[in-house]
Amino acid sequence: MIFDFDGVIIDSMKVKVSEYRSLYSQFTKDESLLNEIAVIYENSIGLPREVTFKKVFKDILKKSISDQEIERFSKEYSQAIFSRLNNVNPVNGFLEYLDTHKKLSKYVLSGAPHSDLTYLMDKLRLSEHFKSFKGGPLEKKEEIINIKVQENVESKEIVYFGDQKNDYIAAKTTGVQFIGINASRGLEKMQCKIFSNFQELIAHERTRDSLYS
Repeated sequence: MIFDFDGVIIDSMKVKVSEYRSLYSQFTKDESLLNEIAVIYENSIGLPREVTFKKVFKDILKKSISDQEIERFSKEYSQAIFSRLNNVNPVNGFLEYLDTHKKLSKYVLSGAPHSDLTYLMDKLRLSEHFKSFKGGPLEKKEEIINIKVQENVESKEIVYFGDQKNDYIAAKTTGVQFIGINASRGLEKMQCKIFSNFQELIAHERTRDSLYS
């Protein structure tokens, strides 16, 4: 089992989009530009944060930004997120779902910076449930293949849980099964099973043979 983090394990996307928009208010008060920046973020989920920063500064703000400023900007954004996610709980049914399939190996792959992922995994006491977890920068397709080799299993024996179109693409290009959780609008157009949360998935599995039996 492989899980994306943001939107799948915790419902953090609204907070992240809101804070991303707020972060740039120090550079512009133009609401249309701030809305455009928020859209860029939503369409860039899974990409390294530094790439999106550079795109916004170049294409929207028409400003240059150094690597040192990007690093400072990234830390500022992380702290804003942490302050709002301190009391967040996992998506409904997630811990029960892990317990239901506790014999299976579990991994987390996230496009969020690895330092952010580590902080939140530890804060929510989730690390103990996973064989490993890895944040960005990373290429999800490569990491899925690495896990397949490490576990010595066939692609069809792996299930990837994601909420974004790029998650679906990574799963399909590596031949693993895919289940959408708390899905974005882009994922609704894909040919895959989608559940609003893990409680709904648990109920679905109880009415038919589990994928893992």
